[in-house]
Amino acid sequence: MHPHTRRGILPAVLSVLVGITVGMPGHGQEKTKEPVATPPTTSRPVRSTGTGLLLEPPLMLTNVTRAQFLEMAGTVGRHRIGRPWIQPIMPLPEPKARKGQALTPTEVRDYMMEARRRFDAGESVPVSDVGLISTQEDVIRQPMLNHIAAFSNSVARVYLLVQRTATDRAWSYYSIVQDLTQRPAVDHFAELTRSGPKPEGTSCYKCHASGPLAIHPNREDLILDAGLAAALNEHIANQPLSRFHFPKGSPSPPPGKPLTLKACARCHDGEGERNRLFQVHAHPIRVLVDFGHMPPDRPLKPEELSELKAWLTSDP
Repeated sequence: MHPHTRRGILPAVLSVLVGITVGMPGHGQEKTKEPVATPPTTSRPVRSTGTGLLLEPPLMLTNVTRAQFLEMAGTVGRHRIGRPWIQPIMPLPEPKARKGQALTPTEVRDYMMEARRRFDAGESVPVSDVGLISTQEDVIRQPMLNHIAAFSNSVARVYLLVQRTATDRAWSYYSIVQDLTQRPAVDHFAELTRSGPKPEGTSCYKCHASGPLAIHPNREDLILDAGLAAALNEHIANQPLSRFHFPKGSPSPPPGKPLTLKACARCHDGEGERNRLFQVHAHPIRVLVDFGHMPPDRPLKPEELSELKAWLTSDP
């Protein structure tokens, strides 16, 4: 999930969604038949722009069919995915009156476990995909199946990621809780194990320095409900500026040099829309720039690409 889905580019998509979803059964009502098997709507095709930034050739999973994707994704429980929806962000109960204090560790934990409970009970509305970023470079080069759901109230934004590779048997659960009581907001990350949330920081920071990432499917047909993905991306694009929480035992990794390229730093400046980028964030930078998602308004010019490549490969 990337925070830089461009603001304002989705109103036409969302207006179509309203027309589609108003007549659909709402949360908790009877589901349509075989929702997982419905054809995709529209999703921006992902194609390498040939920048030379990628460390490995583009991985487009040409041997994976949509039918195979649906079968693999459905092993998480078909009653949990492909659900009809009216609102893309599920509401959470409002907390009792509080005087601006930060969320407690117990509250963060409870929000994470509530998101998992709702997913397991088939009460959430996740979008399912094979993620572009998670199949590239140093992460993994095989289908990485994702189910992503979002929840919120006035004090927290909560995200759930249920994930496994094509060759794994078990699904792993991860969560982000954004504490909106703080200025700037504070992002908490954790893996949800059987014994409860295991706070994470070091590994998550490499891709999530600015919070949740927008949904970028590896291929336009390897996504279930692209309309829902568009709505979630709009929600992510409008998230507040936040700071990363590093829990005890999971410290900040060496950042390397800060990115000063103007086309990137005009947003990633730490004072405006998004946090600063450093060499430690090389993986998502390479992938999102090469596939044309960053910058959100135009491709980098040849001289800008040269500057970016030099920065990526320079000594920290």
